[in-house]
Amino acid sequence: MRKIFKFLYPVMILTAICLVVSLALSSTNMITEKKIEEISKQNREKAMSRVLKAETYEEKTFKTKSQEYTYYVASDSDEIKGYIFITSTNGYGGKVEVMTAILPDKTVKAVEVLDVSSETPGLGQNAAKEEFYGQYAGKSGNLSVVKSNPEDGEIEAVTGATITSTAVTKAVNSAIALGNAVIKTEEEGKTSEE
Repeated sequence: MRKIFKFLYPVMILTAICLVVSLALSSTNMITEKKIEEISKQNREKAMSRVLKAETYEEKTFKTKSQEYTYYVASDSDEIKGYIFITSTNGYGGKVEVMTAILPDKTVKAVEVLDVSSETPGLGQNAAKEEFYGQYAGKSGNLSVVKSNPEDGEIEAVTGATITSTAVTKAVNSAIALGNAVIKTEEEGKTSEE
């Protein structure tokens, strides 16, 4: 009997410790989950106001044949100022996430690179600098990346980070395509209402 107790005692102690730690972690998660979500929402709204200032940002969804996308309609009173899309693609080291504001005339108002943390420091992470992503403002259509001397519809790559630059451009191109589709759908809806 003593041998069994000697064996079970450490097992019971470890089990109790595991239960206490699990309860503590789940309690902490429940307490902090709403706060983390609130901070994330505030950060997203700050980023949205940097790419396109507006009174409100209404979250909407747009469905294509294969996917559903979330986007935001930026407006002042009843006037739509533009549309904001958060898109991502794979870069050199991992996921690249970009926020793009599209104006009603289908041009890019501004771009903010939200996440290039998995890209090479000093190279790919330079895509998060305004001297790179500022090139997208005023552009429309399908953009491409060049190493130097960009012309209309071209973006000059970050030196030594063509893959990351291309990933950001793909994300912006996705936002432009989605913006064009949303604007076309809204125009068709207004025409049918008249």
